[in-house]
Amino acid sequence: MEKSLYPVVAAIGALLLTAAAISASIIYVKRQTIIAEKTVPSETIYIREEKTADSFERGDSFTTPYGTFAPFDSVMDINEYMTKNPVILTREETLPYICGEDGDAEEVMETVRALSDEICRNSSSDYEKAKAIAMWVGVNTAYDFDAAAVSADLGVTSLEAIIENNFRTTCGGFANLYSALCSAQGIYCLNMKGGTSSDGYTRAELETAPANHEWNAVYIDDKWYYADCTWISDLSYENGEIRGGSDIKPFYALFGFGEMSVEHRIDRCEYRDFGTDVF
Repeated sequence: MEKSLYPVVAAIGALLLTAAAISASIIYVKRQTIIAEKTVPSETIYIREEKTADSFERGDSFTTPYGTFAPFDSVMDINEYMTKNPVILTREETLPYICGEDGDAEEVMETVRALSDEICRNSSSDYEKAKAIAMWVGVNTAYDFDAAAVSADLGVTSLEAIIENNFRTTCGGFANLYSALCSAQGIYCLNMKGGTSSDGYTRAELETAPANHEWNAVYIDDKWYYADCTWISDLSYENGEIRGGSDIKPFYALFGFGEMSVEHRIDRCEYRDFGTDVF
């Protein structure tokens, strides 16, 4: 090839790479529509349904149990984007959140479904069910400081581990259990991971606080609600003993986008397929 053609070839190559990048970006945005994966023996069938409600309220201040605070626009922007654009985990990718390699996923999910039905037996609407589940998880689950000091991995936060440990876990387990219990009722639920005004970080430091927490969002009647079961709870397990239980915070059972955004910054958002058809 003549040297004079090299710049032309290079330019064409750059254009192709740019087009590919733009295409990938478009695909990435489009794939963020809600996808429910149903596992069948020989193929995977996807059902797509966009969650289009604009329930991301903005305001100068929002009130939580700890006072009234002004949100950061940057945090609200990222929280809205992340809620609208979850990472979709397949059934296979969700399995470790259910049980370990030697566990029986279906048996675990049968237990979860039975528990979910019991929690929701007096609730008629999805809103009432989502709130009842949040309160049950918050009141009956203890934060395991002993486990957190060693590890907060799936050996502590999987559904199997939570059940075997008599509902002791870390924040990832609170959120994982809530998500599975909601899924069992056909309620669309997301798992949020990110920074919060906790562990020594103030609300004024929310933009830069490290990822230190996990919570949830549910989509009900064309509106987003958020749930933080860990922050509802006042139960703790430390040095082999259960403490607390009298200072629960029902506010965090289901609260709004604005209230969530003054205390939570979403860094990652996931949909987990627990094998329940949520559409």
